[in-house]
Amino acid sequence: MIEPPDTTYHALEAELAECRRADAQIQRKIALLTAIIRIFRETMVCASEEDVARIGLQVAEELTGSAFGFIGELNPQGHFDTTTLSEAGWRACRVPRAEAFEMLRNMPNRGINRIGLREGKSWIINDPAAHAESIDKPAGHPPLSAFLGVPLRYVGGITGMIALANKDGGYTPDDQQDVEALAVAFVEALNRRRAEKMIGELNAELGRHVLQAEAANKELEAFSYSVSHDLRAPLRHIAGFVELLHKRDLAPLDEKSRHYLQVISESAQKMGVLIDDLLAFSRMGRAEMLHTKVDLGRLVPDIVAELAAQEAPERNIAWEIAPLPVVGGDAAMLRLVLINLLANALKFTRPRAVTRIAVGTVDASSGEISFYVRDNGVGFDPQYGDKLFTLFQRLHGQEEFEGTGVGLANVRRIIHRHGGRTWAEGLPGTGATFWFALPKQAEE
Repeated sequence: MIEPPDTTYHALEAELAECRRADAQIQRKIALLTAIIRIFRETMVCASEEDVARIGLQVAEELTGSAFGFIGELNPQGHFDTTTLSEAGWRACRVPRAEAFEMLRNMPNRGINRIGLREGKSWIINDPAAHAESIDKPAGHPPLSAFLGVPLRYVGGITGMIALANKDGGYTPDDQQDVEALAVAFVEALNRRRAEKMIGELNAELGRHVLQAEAANKELEAFSYSVSHDLRAPLRHIAGFVELLHKRDLAPLDEKSRHYLQVISESAQKMGVLIDDLLAFSRMGRAEMLHTKVDLGRLVPDIVAELAAQEAPERNIAWEIAPLPVVGGDAAMLRLVLINLLANALKFTRPRAVTRIAVGTVDASSGEISFYVRDNGVGFDPQYGDKLFTLFQRLHGQEEFEGTGVGLANVRRIIHRHGGRTWAEGLPGTGATFWFALPKQAEE
């Protein structure tokens, strides 16, 4: 049998060695991917951040063949707030746990542990005792024969480190690369657990707020019942007895006494109106919204016709109604908004010989469309403009203009429920403009 030339034999040996190296690299990558998958899979059911850290540390120890290790997270003062020592580490450590935790907290500032944190990169020391940064270990500290430290990073900064120790034969650059990849997976798993914890806390807080809101709604319903029944009964009695007095012979009464009766009757009527407005305001906050397409171009002229016929048939009113769009929202609620704004415009323009009221829109923003009701009425001092939409706040006396101070508060509540906003502009004696804006998604 003819032997192959030496050159051919050596070439085959080299090719076989290269195949073995490639196979080893493939096996290492498979082991790394398996470890990363394990971190993500097993930490999904962890009940705490400490459990996540224990799994991450255990996986890193098994992947690298380390005897033990720890994970520490840095606080702003440069110490470890959260530290996790592996079970193998606790078995090797003869230092009492309280002292061991205190020692771990100070690790970032002691010996070889601070090298990579200071320089911001991973570090390998396979002869710790001979290293220049090495320090004496306390009694009970396990001896170190090899050390690998990898910083934990998040949003570009170092948040802590993984430390592994005592791999037989020492650590290699391949070990360093593997643990750096594991560190990324560990940080992601830890932050996922923290996000889940935060979401759980937020959901619990939301649940508490829901319960509080339900309790408040029940109290509000009880209040509404009390208002509608308990307060109305004495009002009916007052109004009824005043009416009975009016039906009797009032001749024995002097002018002042008759005036007193008139004041009592009017006050009872005003109280009834206020109760009605309060109940409407209360219901508006609890009523379910029915989202439909609302054609303001048809709605506004209908309201104008109703108000003009009811409140101002003899007045000289110039209406300027611009083309209005179709919006999305609750038709009954938006109708109430427009009724309040237009009725206000009619009320506060009574002193004018010619009333001018304009309704229109301004599309000045990409996210919303604004609607206005402008009049040439008595106006208001702009420094008190924010009070206009507050419950019971009025800028004019009852003797000048009637009202309960509830209408504009209802306007704001309705528009806010539609995701919009309200505001007003005006000057004394020059009229006022009331605005509300709705999101364009609602419009569509």
